[in-house]
Amino acid sequence: MNFRGYHGLTVWNRAVDLVEMVYRLTDALRGTAAPEVLAEMRRAVLAIPSHLAAGYQTPHSEDYLRHVHASQITLGKLETHLTILERLDWTDLEDLEDLQCLLTHLSQLLGCLERYLTGETPEIQAG
Repeated sequence: MNFRGYHGLTVWNRAVDLVEMVYRLTDALRGTAAPEVLAEMRRAVLAIPSHLAAGYQTPHSEDYLRHVHASQITLGKLETHLTILERLDWTDLEDLEDLQCLLTHLSQLLGCLERYLTGETPEIQAG
């Protein structure tokens, strides 16, 4: 496999890791959770690395930034679905811990990518 382009981006790779985790979770929840919720989770999680790949392919950073924002919005949708699973007792919080950690990490990576694309530099705190 050739790891040039977006394949080499940590943020894209973590998004693909998230796809794997969500697919495993939704497979395990078949017959327990509402099928439409599981289907929506799968659609949402697939959109995240897809937006990142599409954005990477655009010639302008503004277009790329729109795709990064779309990934962030979709990540929020996925977090909402996971909250619904937990509130309806379709899964235990323990089942979601690793997934939540990855969601948090991915959110941070998307924020870093956004700052890079907008030219923002993080402020350095004097110690």
